[in-house]
Amino acid sequence: MSGTIICYGDSNTYGYDARPYLGARFPENVRWPEILNARTDWNVENYGLNGRCIPSYSREIQVVCNCLKRWSAKPAPVWLWVMLGTNDLLHDPGFTAEMTTERMERFLRKLMDCEEIAGGVVRLRLISPVHLQPGVWVESDEMCMESVRLDDLYRKLANELGIAFTCAGNWGIPLLFDGVHFSEEGSVKFAECIMRECRL
Repeated sequence: MSGTIICYGDSNTYGYDARPYLGARFPENVRWPEILNARTDWNVENYGLNGRCIPSYSREIQVVCNCLKRWSAKPAPVWLWVMLGTNDLLHDPGFTAEMTTERMERFLRKLMDCEEIAGGVVRLRLISPVHLQPGVWVESDEMCMESVRLDDLYRKLANELGIAFTCAGNWGIPLLFDGVHFSEEGSVKFAECIMRECRL
């Protein structure tokens, strides 16, 4: 089976390399969506964006809904994979896993009202992000624990909404010194894990 997968995420989907002083981007052969595109029969498109939080404003959500019309013209079946939540925890030290999940639920329910998803043209998969680890960007053990707690909360949310779910939190993905971003090895391992989990 093949079709199109839209990977809608943050810097770990984009392929951000945090090692250079001003940051950079991993080459295509290291970015996990591009690895899937090269190694499977699926047309995999990278819609990662550095710093992206879960869309919460009407305008942001409408942009995604508008894109669904364009994505629905891609080779079928069309999947929209959403992996977000890390930046929501990072940007506000007081943000909890429950608050992140509530924001995700509002976003996904709005998406499910869009014609393309409501009509079954585009299918949804929620992916719980890789856990934060202590590092330059992550100084709080509590923040790491909140990222761990997203696994069960996202799983429960996906079950309630009747959409596909993948837990990336227990894959042991190697991160860089900042405790947030995939290393080159981590990005390749993520691709291998998700190919196996989703049977691509």
